[in-house]
Amino acid sequence: MTYSFTQPQKRSFFNLFAKLWLALFAFAVFFIMGIYFIYSIKIKLAQNSVNHKREEVVRIEEQIAQANKLYEILLEQSHMSKDFNKENQAIKESLRNLFSIVVKTDGITLDNVEQDKNSLKITGVSPTKEMFALLLETPLKSIFDETHTSYYQLSNGWYRFININTKQNLEENDER
Repeated sequence: MTYSFTQPQKRSFFNLFAKLWLALFAFAVFFIMGIYFIYSIKIKLAQNSVNHKREEVVRIEEQIAQANKLYEILLEQSHMSKDFNKENQAIKESLRNLFSIVVKTDGITLDNVEQDKNSLKITGVSPTKEMFALLLETPLKSIFDETHTSYYQLSNGWYRFININTKQNLEENDER
């Protein structure tokens, strides 16, 4: 017995409203997962970029350290060259004064002057040993570390002299 004049229709398990909600839920899940994958890829790319920047920073720091070492070496060499220049200027001025003394005295005549890196050899003629010792040897002793003079008497009574002056290297002084 049936109480209805119409045949019952089969109902689907999901009605239109439920299907709509399921479709929206699936869309939201896929949308969220898509955003998650996009951001995870961006995070990986950012991490790779950060790692490259870190490597670049390390490389630049090494270059800076090398540049600082080179700067220190160049600064030390600059100071050494300034010291050499000052020392050379002092020696040059002392030798200029020495030669002006020779010019002012009519008795001492220089035959030869040889200068090396750390030595000076002077040969010439002087009326007396004392005149050479007072006028030239004393200033040379103030300039150089060691001074040696040899005299040979000439037939006219004057003296031929050979004066060798040496200055010790700064490297030898540093070792002591």
